[in-house]
Amino acid sequence: MKTKTEEFIKLLDQAIKIAEQIRTEQQIKQPEFGHSERLNHLVNNLQSVRDKTLNGNLEPSAGVSTLGLAREVADWIEPLDSPLLKVVGAIEEYYQKYL
Repeated sequence: MKTKTEEFIKLLDQAIKIAEQIRTEQQIKQPEFGHSERLNHLVNNLQSVRDKTLNGNLEPSAGVSTLGLAREVADWIEPLDSPLLKVVGAIEEYYQKYL
């Protein structure tokens, strides 16, 4: 079980890193970037899921529940083959399969 949790945390950390990188790049290149608030919300949600996982408070998926992260990102991310959307999709898939 610990290995599954560690792998899940790695995915979350990767997504947080990518989201923060996008947010930083956009603030420098395009301060008017319209998705900064969404990126902030996503980073907060990812960190919350990470904290709940580490504390043992993340509710199990039972193969049915999702975290809603992929849908949230897919609503605004461009292009759709973005590394951020890919890693968020991997988080959702891992959550449903293993947690």
